[in-house]
Amino acid sequence: MRHQSLFYTLFPPPKFLTMPHAGLEISDDALRCIEYKSGPRGMSVSKSASVDLPLNLIEDGNVKDEKQFLQILKAFVRANRLSYVKVSLPEEKVYLFQLDVPSTEVRAITQHVEFKLEENVPLPASEVVFYFDILPASVTGNVLRASVSVVPKIYVEKMSSMLRSVNLTPMAFEVAPKSIAKAIVPDDSEDTYLIVHIMNRKIGTYIVSGGVVCFSSTIPWDGLRGIPNAAVGTSIGPVFKEIERVYAYWATRPDAHSTIGEIMLVGKDAAIVENLFHANSASGLPPVLCGNIWQNAFDINKHVPSIAREESLAYAVAAGLALPS
Repeated sequence: MRHQSLFYTLFPPPKFLTMPHAGLEISDDALRCIEYKSGPRGMSVSKSASVDLPLNLIEDGNVKDEKQFLQILKAFVRANRLSYVKVSLPEEKVYLFQLDVPSTEVRAITQHVEFKLEENVPLPASEVVFYFDILPASVTGNVLRASVSVVPKIYVEKMSSMLRSVNLTPMAFEVAPKSIAKAIVPDDSEDTYLIVHIMNRKIGTYIVSGGVVCFSSTIPWDGLRGIPNAAVGTSIGPVFKEIERVYAYWATRPDAHSTIGEIMLVGKDAAIVENLFHANSASGLPPVLCGNIWQNAFDINKHVPSIAREESLAYAVAAGLALPS
C-alpha cells in the first residue's frame, strides 16, 4: 500500500490546497523560493530567488531580531511578487517518532496518535500540531506503523503571524526533510535512501523509505564559508563521519527491514562534498551522488531550468514545497 500523508494546514478545504503557490524555505542561512507553472509540456520553473540572511539572525529556527527579519522578508516578498506559499519548518522544531497503529483509517490513526502523544513528546496534545505517514511494509516487516512529526503549535502560530504581516498567505507548513524527499525521491520509489542536507552551519541526515521520512538527525559543523581551498578536504571530514555513522546505525537497527541503496546529497555545497567523497573513495557505502531537485517536477531533458545544477541543490526544500499537493 502506498503511504498516506496527513500534514497539518491552516486552511483545511481541499480546493485551497490546490491553488497556485510558491514554496518558501526559511532557514537559518537564507530565504529561498521556487514556483512552478503548468503548460502544454508540463511544469516548468516560473520563479526562483534566494537571499542570504545575516549571521545569527535565525538560530535553529528561532528569529532573534523580528524587526530585521521582517524587513528582509518583506523586501523578498515584494521583489518576487509572492502571495500564497507553503512554508518550511526547521527540523530542530520537530519531534519525530514511530508508533504502531491499529488500522489504515485516517481518523483512527489520528485518535491513536493523539492518545499517545504525551508518551513521546514533552508537550501536552493541546499545545502541538502533527502529521503522520504510514511507513511502508518493506521497512516495518509488515507491521502497521506510522512516522509521526510533531511541532509546537505556538511556533506555527508565531510564524504564521509574521508571514501574514508581510502580506503572505501560508497554505501549509511542512518539515524540511519531508519537503526534500518530495523533491528528489522518485514518486513511485519504494527504495530506501539516505539524504544528506549540507547547510552552512549544520548537517541534516534523513533516512527515507517509500517516500516516508523514517529518521532525522541534525548536527552542527563549521561549514565551508571562508575556508581556503587547500583546507576544504579537512573541513568536510565531519560530513563523511556523519554519513558513515547514520548508515551504520540503520544497517544495525534490529527493526529496520530495508537497506539503504543510495546516498543523495543536497544543499549549497553538495557538489563539493560529492566530488571529495568520490576522490576519497569511501568503502562499504552505496553510491553517493547529488540529488535531482526537479525529479518530480519535470524532465530536465525536455525542459532546462534557468538555475544551474550546482546552484539548484540549495533549493531542494523550496522545490519540494512548490510541488502540487
